[in-house]
Amino acid sequence: MPMMGFLVNWVLRKVVPPKGALAFIAMSFVGVILVVSDGSLSSLLAHPSDFGPDALLLFAAPCWVIYTSGATYFPTWSPIKYTAITTVLGLASASVITAVILATGGVPVPTAHAVTSILPELAYMSIIAGFVGVLGWNFGNKYLGPLNGVLFMDVVPITAFIVSALTGVIPAGMRVAGASLTALALALVLNNLYLRKVTKRTAAEAAAKKSAVTPAAAEKPAPVTAGR
Repeated sequence: MPMMGFLVNWVLRKVVPPKGALAFIAMSFVGVILVVSDGSLSSLLAHPSDFGPDALLLFAAPCWVIYTSGATYFPTWSPIKYTAITTVLGLASASVITAVILATGGVPVPTAHAVTSILPELAYMSIIAGFVGVLGWNFGNKYLGPLNGVLFMDVVPITAFIVSALTGVIPAGMRVAGASLTALALALVLNNLYLRKVTKRTAAEAAAKKSAVTPAAAEKPAPVTAGR
């Protein structure tokens, strides 16, 4: 998602990432492939039944990036307002989509027992993840900016790895190497440091140009008035 943010910004705002950033984007995608394939590229095509869920996950990633970037189009909105409006719209669309899927038999209608048995999980997903988490994300990006906020997406794979380890599925080998390549060691951290350097250099060049223009304007002789 952080790397997709640069690509989305490229498409929506026509802001071309620096060449170094493009290299880090490619590096991050290599890391992702190592994680999902565990180093075996043939395994990506070995289970056709996974193609549908994989496509949904890939579709969801740019959707989240676009949602995050969308806040910049409403600079006068507070994070609370942006979260509230988008949550209402998301709830409405999710309700319609769910009703259509249930009505067409895409998934079976859950029983009352099935729903009540997962009430704690539903409460967590709706209140903590769906509201508190999204509100915190919007507040963070509002005040930190995307350059700093993007690094906090590193918390997602770290949390997933920790939860997997606690449940007995311990990531190892190429998955750890790929995650490190993408998020922890190289791509995101180095890309952030690189963009900070580019931003600082651009600001310095702009300040130098401004200081060079100001003295020239001051040394320009004043026009001679009539009769003097």
